[in-house]
Amino acid sequence: MTREQLLTRFNLLTPAPDPVLPAQARPAAVLLPLLDGEQGLELVLTRRSRQLRQHPGQVSFPGGRVDDTDASLWHTALRESQEEIGLDPALCRPLGRLPAQHTVSGFALTPFIGLIEGRPHFVLNPQEVDEVFQVPLAYALDLRRHHLFTLRRQGRLHTVCFIPWQGTWIWGITAAVIHQFALQIAR
Repeated sequence: MTREQLLTRFNLLTPAPDPVLPAQARPAAVLLPLLDGEQGLELVLTRRSRQLRQHPGQVSFPGGRVDDTDASLWHTALRESQEEIGLDPALCRPLGRLPAQHTVSGFALTPFIGLIEGRPHFVLNPQEVDEVFQVPLAYALDLRRHHLFTLRRQGRLHTVCFIPWQGTWIWGITAAVIHQFALQIAR
């Protein structure tokens, strides 16, 4: 998928409304960084440090919880991306946001899509990130690659998405956000 194809699809859509999230959910934001690669647009993902208490070693987007100094959720996503992978906020142009989602760890997570200009040099914060890698956006958004499973957790049914990529599984809230993006683009 090229930049032009994504912009055309995304700009023609009516944004999906935010769901009602629990009042006690803590605000957080993540960035879906998109950059031009050999196969069109590529989605930048990270593997969380294995030293972290929550979700160690899982594939994720750069991002995190809101700080008091953040002017907006967009600024949270940019600040966290700079802290985690050294992404210069000046290189990132906002395309839009996806509906917020509630995480099992108690966050109201707002995903932002950002178009990255040029070829950034990523500098990983080893306390937070073990690896940064890129997945072709067309692959990530291909609904045929999304495997949905319904599980019972704490007496409620939850649908969990899994997306295979080169010997690893993208799953949990990261795959749920990608799935939501794919559904929105496919409309």
